[in-house]
Amino acid sequence: MAQLRSLATVSGFTAISRVLGFLRDMLIARFVGANLITDAFFTAFRFPNMFRRIFGEGAFNAAFVPLFAKKLENDGKKEAIAFGSHTFSMLALVLGVGTVIAIPCMGWIMSLVAPGFKAKFDSGWVDPRQAAIVAEEAIKVEGVKEAYLVYDVRGEQVPELAFGQADLVKKSGERVSLMSVADKGNADSQSLRLTERGEIRFTLPAQHDFVTLQLEGMLGAVEGESQAKIQVYRNDPGTFPLTVTLARITFIYLLCMALAAHLSGVLNTVRIFGMPAAAPIMLNVIFIIGLVIFVPMLGYAGHVLAWCVFVAGFVQLAALWWTCRKHGYGIRLLKPKISPEMKRLFLLMGPGILSAGIQQINLLIGGIIATHQSNAVSYLYYSERIYQLPLGMVGIAFGVVLLPEITRALRANKPDKALDSLNRGVEYSLLITLPAAIALIVIAMPIISGVFQWGSNFTKWETLATAPALSAFAIGLPGYVLVKVLQPGYFAREDTKTPMYIAGATVLTNIVFSLILFSLLRSREMGHVGIALATSIAAWVNVALLAIGLRRRGYLKIDPRLKDRIWRIVVSSVLMGSLLMLLYQAVEINFLAAGGLMRLVYLTALIVVGLGSYAAAAVTLGATSRAELRQGFRRG
Repeated sequence: MAQLRSLATVSGFTAISRVLGFLRDMLIARFVGANLITDAFFTAFRFPNMFRRIFGEGAFNAAFVPLFAKKLENDGKKEAIAFGSHTFSMLALVLGVGTVIAIPCMGWIMSLVAPGFKAKFDSGWVDPRQAAIVAEEAIKVEGVKEAYLVYDVRGEQVPELAFGQADLVKKSGERVSLMSVADKGNADSQSLRLTERGEIRFTLPAQHDFVTLQLEGMLGAVEGESQAKIQVYRNDPGTFPLTVTLARITFIYLLCMALAAHLSGVLNTVRIFGMPAAAPIMLNVIFIIGLVIFVPMLGYAGHVLAWCVFVAGFVQLAALWWTCRKHGYGIRLLKPKISPEMKRLFLLMGPGILSAGIQQINLLIGGIIATHQSNAVSYLYYSERIYQLPLGMVGIAFGVVLLPEITRALRANKPDKALDSLNRGVEYSLLITLPAAIALIVIAMPIISGVFQWGSNFTKWETLATAPALSAFAIGLPGYVLVKVLQPGYFAREDTKTPMYIAGATVLTNIVFSLILFSLLRSREMGHVGIALATSIAAWVNVALLAIGLRRRGYLKIDPRLKDRIWRIVVSSVLMGSLLMLLYQAVEINFLAAGGLMRLVYLTALIVVGLGSYAAAAVTLGATSRAELRQGFRRG
């Protein structure tokens, strides 16, 4: 039960961080919404944040903790601290050089991470020196929500550009004037207008069946050397350069978090879980300060958010370094030496980066594909933030706590204890995540509306687009956590290659299903839901392959207690989900008509009823008991 107490410590601080994260995201939705700025910032932040999660919650700890624990046990505290200082210094050197190289090359990096933010069509350069030159270009608009026409001129004079005709063409060949579409009226925006930067923006009806836009343009005559071209963007053409700028500011977070992960590994090995779990709270506090004070004061919301990330990285690193020093494990910068232990560490880290960070790699792939649909990056971010609450409280906590527990059991030559830890990890993870997944599927709409729909920047239309993605992500929630539970069974034995091979198969699964489902749903502006569903499918494939590998090696055998309790957990979760569905149907009309505060009240009531009904069903059916919970969290 010490495992459960440690889990409670990590989960408790993580819960505080997630609650503050909810507040942060509510403020982002209120002050910014789902648009160019959020697309750019979420994409810029996702890149270093992915490495934070890989290093902090996976690859580095998976490789470092067993080696540091072995050094501490065999050679004593002094040698362990020396080993920790050398690895810290090597990590700082390698990632410092990488950061210096990456920042000026960020334009090329973002071309890979966010290709959908760049121009999709280029008509080529034309010579406007002759009067009445007519340019006819067919622009693909299938699945496009809005597009921008940018008139790019180089030369001595700016020739005038006038469109003689602009027709939308259906698959059947029927032509409809773009202006006639505008005449039908659009409740949210004009169909054709000039932006502040002088670009022509056109917005298409929802779920339209147009495939191309046919333009006939006339270039006015000028003297001298001039050239002009027309570029067409699916997203606002300012999105890509803004993404590059914000990514350059946030990239230093990668270096800080990799070093912070090292210090967290030291503390976790000696069973100090508080500060490593509490450090992310600082990021959310700094975000909230930036949103409440500096965004209203300065504007430039994207830049303020990026600088919050920059500052938070150094604050978290300083707090963890101070905690290590306070507890007698002062890590310092040295001239790194390539020792056998150092070689072993980086040898284990290589495949571990892929295997332990599989979920983040899958999310990055999904984000790359999502850049090809307007605002899809933002929809995925907001839905991801909701399901990350149970994932962060349970999945990350299990990954942090189980690895040292199983490692110590194996070092003490107690394989039965290691097996019991793994079984209890599976049991506790299903006990918490299965009902959470069902609840997120059943009441996804009120959750998104209650948490984010608090102003003119995040409306009911954003809620309707985000909620289905949350349901799709929720299908994989138990799978995401089980991956964190099963991986320590390999890592504790210093086996990172097998999870790496499994991760490769999972990434391939995710890519294939993301492309297929995105293509199928994109025409209805729901391609992002396909990406979320593909991520869930990949998570369950990962679980299946990890479990098969452990069973074949004799490292995983489901004990009688787990067999008996799985069906009780399933039935309790289904009963809770059925009750939530009936209650939401009863209040749906009132919920949709209510204001923001009242929607939050309704949502809170649904969550309380869900928790209470599940707890009652779980105890009644024997999925758990009050005595076990009291014993698990009792100190002593």
